[in-house]
Amino acid sequence: MQHNNQFTLIQGKFTVEDAKSILFNFYNTKINFHNLQLIAIHEGKPGDAREIEQKVSALKQMKQEISSLSSAPDFANQLLEIEGHITIKR
Repeated sequence: MQHNNQFTLIQGKFTVEDAKSILFNFYNTKINFHNLQLIAIHEGKPGDAREIEQKVSALKQMKQEISSLSSAPDFANQLLEIEGHITIKR
């Protein structure tokens, strides 16, 4: 039997700058986590460096997309509603 737990990661309305800051901090934390994994692999810990490098690359791409989206002229002076949830399956 599979058990799922859901948690709200973020929910609310934010200025463009606050939304960008929140999302960039989230993605930067994930990137830093994976970079630490890469360092551990290079020091001999087992793991697939290519897979982790792909994750880091994808996260950086997402940051770029957020940056492009948030700098679009039609986003100026607007509140952005952000919802994010995490599901843990076991």
